[in-house]
Amino acid sequence: MKLTHIVSSSLLLIGSVINAHGVESSKSDEEKFNSDISLPDLLSIKKMPSNWLVGEDASLQQSRMILTPRKGSKGSLWQRNNYKLKNGFTVEWTFRSVEYSGKSEGGLAFWIINSAASKNDDKTLYNGPSKFDGLQILVDNNGALGSFVSARFSDGSAALKKEEVHEKSFASCLMGYQQSSVPSTARLTYSREDDNLLKLQIDNRVCFQTKKTNFPQGDYKIGVSADNAQTTEAFEILKMKFYDGAIQDSWIPNVHSMPQPKVYTKIIDSNTGQENLLEKDAFDAQSERLSNYDLFKKMDKLEGKVLANDIVSLEKKLDEILQVQEEVVKYITQLVIQRQDSEGGSDYFGDFISMNEKMEEMIKEQQKIRDATKTSGQAGPHVDEIASKLAVWLLPLLVIMLIMAYYTFRIRQEIVKTKLL
Repeated sequence: MKLTHIVSSSLLLIGSVINAHGVESSKSDEEKFNSDISLPDLLSIKKMPSNWLVGEDASLQQSRMILTPRKGSKGSLWQRNNYKLKNGFTVEWTFRSVEYSGKSEGGLAFWIINSAASKNDDKTLYNGPSKFDGLQILVDNNGALGSFVSARFSDGSAALKKEEVHEKSFASCLMGYQQSSVPSTARLTYSREDDNLLKLQIDNRVCFQTKKTNFPQGDYKIGVSADNAQTTEAFEILKMKFYDGAIQDSWIPNVHSMPQPKVYTKIIDSNTGQENLLEKDAFDAQSERLSNYDLFKKMDKLEGKVLANDIVSLEKKLDEILQVQEEVVKYITQLVIQRQDSEGGSDYFGDFISMNEKMEEMIKEQQKIRDATKTSGQAGPHVDEIASKLAVWLLPLLVIMLIMAYYTFRIRQEIVKTKLL
């Protein structure tokens, strides 16, 4: 009886979990919409509601929240109530930047950070916390590759400095946002149910997505901050919508992605002075070792051919070379065996070796005569003596040369016979 009760209770518990998951996944976008966290329609209000905290120089003007209304200003907008994160969220920020274009140390930052680990008085990083536990999405034009959007995580253990934010970014994409009359919409989606998917879309185009992140369940603060760094750049917030989970637009196919940096290196020919532009990847753009990059490209091309089995011509060449080598080895081996059989084995090359030894003895004898002449200080030996000694040595040498000529003639005849066979 107890066993039946335990099994039935377990089945009910599993069924309730599956049903809850199914209900959560089957909700429409309207049902997932969280009005308490979202901004109200700014066209219909004249004052921000009490659940939103407006900081510094930010003000509501002409149905939009202007975070930096004048030169050298800062502003922020934070949700006063914490958001309890469970399985996921989607947040959409509609924003724009006007009144300035060009490089600036300022920027616009979107925050989703742990409320327990953040400090309200820390506003040193783009008018937001430099020491935070969570995610920051930054829109700025102070990087080496122009204006772009970048993202970074922090665990709150150390403060993040402005000069190192780009180095510690885990993702980025190019975005021309300054002096745009058309607002941009950044959609950030996190789904624990879809293997911890984190995805950022700008105007329905994918900036980045990854499944290597994990937002722990808990209370989070949601907000935006801006700092125009002594410029006239005005950062404006027009809308902010929040959903408890991924919405339909989050699953737009990744057909049109955001543009990524393209870096070109100028190459000048030292001989002709001709200039060429070589497109290089962003990871190699900071390196001056062009040969490494070219080698990488060639290896990549070779790897593609190997994987595609495109090495037929190389195999044919190798087979032909091996076949020729085998034929040459066989021919030489056969020729040596025939000569050894006809001339009495291994003594075939004895005449050449003995001639070499006699030549060395003659050279040594001549050297002794020179040394003796230098030591005595007298004139050299008589001409008749020299002629007689040379005759003694030249006669055997002449005989040896005749023998070599005979064997050379015989070897040529054997080679001709072998070819005819």
